[in-house]
Amino acid sequence: MWAYNEAGAVPSSSPYAYSTANAASFDTDLGVVYASSGLALTRVASAPSVGQYSVAGGVYTFSSGDAGKALLVSYSYTQPSGGSRALLTNKIMGTAPTFQVDFYQTNPNAAGAQWSLRLFNCVSTKLNMAAKTQDFAIPELDFEAFANAANSIGEINTAI
Repeated sequence: MWAYNEAGAVPSSSPYAYSTANAASFDTDLGVVYASSGLALTRVASAPSVGQYSVAGGVYTFSSGDAGKALLVSYSYTQPSGGSRALLTNKIMGTAPTFQVDFYQTNPNAAGAQWSLRLFNCVSTKLNMAAKTQDFAIPELDFEAFANAANSIGEINTAI
């Protein structure tokens, strides 16, 4: 769950710490801004100065120079009961077939002028063979090029 712009204030005396409403189930800091200006404070590991804060377990600590200032605190917290949670993971899909692609073109206006492009390691992202019943096939192939074992993507060659 998120607590977005929870209104709070830096106490006017030490300790200059604000405990969030959901400190017991605090998860992650999402930032602090001054309520009057919307100016963001900077998170530091410890010993904050004016315009900075540190956070541990849902308790935000500020500088004595920020005493009495109104704040808007944003953070995430775990839901204490009810609801559900689903973890999304990146499963290994296995290997994909790879192929080499060679493009070649000549210049009919200059004898011997040509260029070629070779992409060493390609993987198809789409192969479509749409066909009309009484007409011609319309093939469509999309692919991406990746580096090979030598960390090379491809080569381009030209001749006069």
